[in-house]
Amino acid sequence: MNQTGKGFTLLEAMVAVGIFAILGIVCLENYLINTSIAQRLIDEQTCLILAGKKEFEYLQNPENVPETGDFGETDPQAKYAIETDDITLSETVTIDSEITFNFIVKRIVVQRRGSKISYPILITKSEAEK
Repeated sequence: MNQTGKGFTLLEAMVAVGIFAILGIVCLENYLINTSIAQRLIDEQTCLILAGKKEFEYLQNPENVPETGDFGETDPQAKYAIETDDITLSETVTIDSEITFNFIVKRIVVQRRGSKISYPILITKSEAEK
């Protein structure tokens, strides 16, 4: 009686399972990386939309908008802060004269989970220039 094997040996089956396991791990890792990138992009887009809404609210009535806060029921995970920066620009007109411009820049900084954006909303001349 001669028995000829027509199936896979145990070693061949183990090598095939090992290769499939490695491919599965690589695919899962890429999936998780792409999911985190997609979530970060969604958070940044949400921050931009919320900053635009807060800009509209601020330009309508700046006295009623606190300097820091959250977005309430709209998005409880997002927080904002309105920051003010002074910018001075100097330019030499002739050899011995210089013009200086002072501006105040207001911007909204919105944070949601790990994402943070800075959204400029208003540029005005400083009080010294007025």
